[in-house]
Formats: sequence, structure tokens, C-alpha cells
Amino acid sequence: MTRPRSAGLRRDTDLLDALASPEALAGGLGVARLAALTGRQPSQVSRALAALEAEGLVERDTGSRRFGLGWRLYALAARTTEARLVNVAGPALVSLAVRTGENASLCRLHGTRVATVLTAEAGGGPARPRFDVDDIPAATTSTGRVLLCERDPAAARAAAADPAVLERVRAAGHAVVDGEFDPGLAGAAAPVRGFHGGIVAALTVSGPAARLRPHLAAHAAATAAAATDLSARLSARPS
Repeated sequence: MTRPRSAGLRRDTDLLDALASPEALAGGLGVARLAALTGRQPSQVSRALAALEAEGLVERDTGSRRFGLGWRLYALAARTTEARLVNVAGPALVSLAVRTGENASLCRLHGTRVATVLTAEAGGGPARPRFDVDDIPAATTSTGRVLLCERDPAAARAAAADPAVLERVRAAGHAVVDGEFDPGLAGAAAPVRGFHGGIVAALTVSGPAARLRPHLAAHAAATAAAATDLSARLSARPS
């Protein structure tokens, strides 16, 4: 049975969500604005912020008196799986882009959509952090199929994934899509595994189908090899 969140925790989370908004990140938010955004009384918001500030979860600018997210949240975020992936995956991603001559990406599943968190361009240069959530259904892309292939059946159904397709991806160890969602696009993806053995991300190369099609099998093999190498680097537990 799922336990309901406590009312206090929900209200604190609403404040943190508001402080993570683009408006807040541009310069912080005052008590009155936070009260308006969360539908609470300013006095209630002020007390909650004082408690959150004491724990390092929010901080207040002494000049503007506006609040922003605190140091402890950023410290926790820096130790998340996603942050560690970004730190470790850069060289593998750059190598894959150079080897295939195509843009390469590191992606994760957010809900039923694919989010790109790191990219490397075919022309070279360092990998760049990015956060971009696809509008297209995850089950129609090679990346989405890799990320869904070992999820529980409920998650696969929520993403409208074909179980037979996911089984083929599991067996092959990679996924290839050639014009299935968009006739002009093709791509290959392979799973990245964390120290617990589960899939935590996917490496992918994609581009115009006419250009990729003759090399798609080779690109799939290169992507799978890069993902295996990255998985090995992630296999050690973080210190």
C-alpha cells in the first residue's frame, strides 16, 4: 500500500518546486510571491522557509531578502546517479561521436519520455551537459526502447511499448530504429548499466536516415561497445 505524503512534507515540497522554477532561478523569490504561488499565507511560508533555511535546503540573499535553493540540495544533486553519469560519460560520448561521425547523446528516462542529459558533436570538442525532454513517445525511438526494455510491464504499458519489440531489444543488447516514427530519421542505442547491474541510461547516435542507413549496423555495434565500456567505469560503487 502506498503511503500518503504528510501535509507538511507536501507543503515544503511545493516551496522547493517554486524555488526551482525559471522565475526563481533568475533572482530568487520573496515570501509574498512564494505565498501567491503556493496558495498559502505569508506567515506560514515565512515559518516554513526559516525551517528549510536552518537545514541548508533554502538560502536567503541578505541584500534582496529573496530566497533560492540551498547548498544542501545542490550537494545532494551532485551525488545523484545522473550527475555521476554526466561526470563519467563525457570521454565515452566524445569517442563514440568521433568513431561514428554522428552526434552522440547520453539519455535517461523521465516518466514516459526520453531526456537527453549530455551530448557530443560529430565535429569534435568536449561533451556538453544538456537537459532536453523529447516530445515523441519513448517507445518509438531506439533510445526509449533500450531504456524501457527491462522496466516492469506496467511501465512499458504506460509508455505504449510493444512487449515483443522490447524482448528483441533485450536479446540483442541494443536497439535500432530506421524511419519508424519519422521516415527521415534513424538511430541506434545501447544500455548503460550502473553498479547494481540495472539500466541507468542509454548511449545513442542518430541522424538523417539516408546518411545513417548504410552504416546503421556498424553504428549499433560501436554504440554497444561504448555503452559496455561506460558501464564498466560505472560498475565501481561511488566513494
